Amino acid sequence: MILDRSANFKLYGGLGPEFKAAFEFIRANRFEKAAPGRHALEGDMYYMLQQYETRPESEGFFEAHRAYIDLQYMVSGRERHNYANIAALEARDAYNAEKDLAVYDGKGCGFVLNQGFFVVYFPEDAHMPNLWVDGNPASVVKLVVKIPVR
Repeated sequence: MILDRSANFKLYGGLGPEFKAAFEFIRANRFEKAAPGRHALEGDMYYMLQQYETRPESEGFFEAHRAYIDLQYMVSGRERHNYANIAALEARDAYNAEKDLAVYDGKGCGFVLNQGFFVVYFPEDAHMPNLWVDGNPASVVKLVVKIPVR
């Protein structure tokens, strides 16, 4: 997992050409008024622009992906994420390849993803995003770039 602010995008281009392209795409665009939904990027990459209200932790679950790496960038608002390595959790269901989704149960540690910050989740990084901060719901606009695992 990587957690940092957008001012440091340049530090992570060495992760590969897809990361460099994703960071350049985010840097070059403003998403506050863009249409929510799934949108194609170059190659097998795509992004989802999401607008929603955060939820209580009791409604969340740990998820992880095998085919894609998540690069989550907070356009506006803030939300809490819980994180744990999948080795520290118990699988709830079998991996769903069609949805690229594995669901887990267990405990992790939390952090707040603020506006202008990003987090990268690799396949071993289970995450529970979209959670209330300080027990209060909030409106969020978040960009999730899906980068294929190579």
